[in-house]
Amino acid sequence: MKKKYNFLANLFMYLTIIVFSIISVIFLITSNAFLFLIAFLILVWISIKNNIKHFPILLFVLCFLIRIIAILFLNFPQVSDFKILLDASINFSHGDYSFQKISYFATWGYQTGFVVYQGLILKLFSNPIILKILNGIYSSVLCVLIYIFSKKISSEKSARLSSLLYMIFPYQIYMNSVMANHHIATFLTYIGILFLLKKEAKIKDYIIAAILISFGNIMRPEGIIVICSLILFELFKLKKETIKDVLKKLLIFLTIYLLIGSLSSFIIKKTNINKTGLSNNDPLWKFVLGFNHEKCGYYDDNDVYLLQNKEEELKVIKERLLVNPVKMAKLMSCKTTNFWLQSDLKAKNEMYMNKKINIMNQKINFTDIENIILKFNEYLYIITFLMCIIGVIFNRKKVIESEAVFFVILMIVTFFVYLLIEIQPRYAYFIHVSIFVLSTYGYDYMLNLIDKKLKKRRIN
Repeated sequence: MKKKYNFLANLFMYLTIIVFSIISVIFLITSNAFLFLIAFLILVWISIKNNIKHFPILLFVLCFLIRIIAILFLNFPQVSDFKILLDASINFSHGDYSFQKISYFATWGYQTGFVVYQGLILKLFSNPIILKILNGIYSSVLCVLIYIFSKKISSEKSARLSSLLYMIFPYQIYMNSVMANHHIATFLTYIGILFLLKKEAKIKDYIIAAILISFGNIMRPEGIIVICSLILFELFKLKKETIKDVLKKLLIFLTIYLLIGSLSSFIIKKTNINKTGLSNNDPLWKFVLGFNHEKCGYYDDNDVYLLQNKEEELKVIKERLLVNPVKMAKLMSCKTTNFWLQSDLKAKNEMYMNKKINIMNQKINFTDIENIILKFNEYLYIITFLMCIIGVIFNRKKVIESEAVFFVILMIVTFFVYLLIEIQPRYAYFIHVSIFVLSTYGYDYMLNLIDKKLKKRRIN
C-alpha cells in the first residue's frame, strides 16, 4: 500500500511540475518575457565562455551591424526638434545661415554647435543617412566603452554581459534612428571620462579630457554634470600631499573646457552663423517645465507664452515651488519614475500605426512587433537597474576605493539635476552608460553564484 501511495504521489508531483511549467511558459510568452529570457540566458552563456578572442572588436562589429539593420528597417522620419535641427543643418551645408532667424535658435543658440557639426558632414556626403551611420558608430563605441569601464571595476565575465546587454538594449537601438545630439555628445564625453579615470592620470590626460568633454558639451550642454561629478570625485580621494597636484589638474581642465566653449561661441558669432553664438537666452525655461505639476516635468504647450519673459517665468517657478509638500513630493516621484524607470520608444508618426511587416509571407502589424520590443526593453532595463542598485549596495567599500565611484557620483548629480529641470525619455541616454557600467557589480555577484553551482556539480 505504501509503495502504491509513493508511486501515485510521485506521479502527481511530476504532473504538477508539467502543469506549472506549462503555466510558466504561457505566462512568459503572453507577457512577452520569453524572448528576453532566452536572449538573457544566451548572453550569460557567452559571457562565461573563457575562449572569446578579440572580444572588444567582435562587440563593436556586432553592435554596429545591429544598429545599421535597425536604421534601415525603422527609417523613422525626423520630427519636432530633430526636424528643425536637420533642416538647419541642410541649410548650413548650402551656406545658408537664415535658420538663426528662427526663434528656436535665437533662444537656444547652444543648438548651433550640433547644426554646424551635421552641416559639415552633409557638405562632404550630402546624404543625411551618413549622419545615422555615424550615430551607429558612436553608439557602438559606447558599447565597447561600457566593456572597458566595467572590466576596470569588475570581472571580465560581468563586463562582457553588461556590454552585450547594452548592445541589444532596444532604447539605445531605437535612438540610432533619430538624428539627435545625444549620440556624439555622449560619445565624446565618455571618451573624455576614460582619460580622467586613467590610473595615475597626468596633466596631458586632463587636457585631452577637457577638449573632448568641452566639444561634447557644445554638441549637447550636459558638461556641467561631468564637471560637478569630477570636482566631487577629486574631493573624495583628496589627500594632503596631493592637494596642489589635484588643484592644478582641475584648474587646467576647467580653463581649457571654458576656453573651448567661449572660443567656439565667438567664432559662430563672428562668422555670422548665429548672432547669439552658443548662448542660452532663456535658462529659466527648463525650470518652468521642470516644476510643471500637471505635466510631470515634461514639455507643455500651455507654458510657451512664458518664453523670454523672465519676470513671468520667475513668478511661475516660485508659485510651483511654493505648493504644499505633498504635491511637490508627487511631482518628484512622478519625475523619478518617468526619467529613471521608463523609456518611451513608441513611434510618434501616424504612418507606423497602419504599417505592415512581411515575415515569411505573413503580414504583421508594426505595432504588434513594437509592443514586444517595448516589453523586451522594459525587462532588460529593470534587470540592469536592479543589478546596478544591488551591486553598488553590496559593494560599497569596493566602489569607494575604485573608479566606479565616479559613475555613482555621475548618477547622483544627474538625479538631482533632473529633479529641477524638464525631463524627456531621451534625456536618460547619457546616464544609461553609467547604469550599465555599475550593473556589472550585480552581474558579477550573479555569475559567481552560477560558477559555484557549476563547480559543485563537477565535484559531485
